[in-house]
Amino acid sequence: MHRRDWTDVIGGCVLLLFGLWVFWHAQTHYDFGQMRRMGPGAFPGALGLLVTVFGLLILVPAWFRPGEMPRPAVRPLLAIIAGGLSFAFLIEPAGLVPATVALVVIVSLAEQELRWLRTTVLAIALSAMAVLVFTKGLGIPVPAFRWWSH
Repeated sequence: MHRRDWTDVIGGCVLLLFGLWVFWHAQTHYDFGQMRRMGPGAFPGALGLLVTVFGLLILVPAWFRPGEMPRPAVRPLLAIIAGGLSFAFLIEPAGLVPATVALVVIVSLAEQELRWLRTTVLAIALSAMAVLVFTKGLGIPVPAFRWWSH
C-alpha cells in the first residue's frame, strides 16, 4: 500500500495540465472579448479553466488517500490505438461500415476473452447508427460502402 492514490494523482495532473494548456492556448491565440460581447476565446478559455478545476478536485483528495501504483496494461492500449488507426485508414477506401466494423473488432481484442456475439451485435449497431447519424442525418458525404458508390 502506498501513501497516495497514484491513479487519481496522475489523472488529476493530466486534467490539470491539459486544462491549463487549453486556457493558455485560448488566451494567446484568440480574443476573449468583453462580458457583453464575448470573443472566440471565451468559451474554450472557460472550458480550460473548468477542466483545470476538475483536475484539482481529483488531485487534491487523492494526494491524501492511500492507493496502489497503477500498472499500465499494454494490450488494451495497443488495441485501441490500432482500432483508431484502422478506422482512419479504411474509411476512405472502404467506406463507413467496413471502417466501423474493423474498429469495433480490433478494439474488442483489448479484452482477454473475445465475445463474438457481443462484438458482432455492437459492430452492426454502431455501423447502422453511424450511417443514420452522419450520412443521412448530418449529410456528410461518406458512403456506407465505397465499392457501391460511384
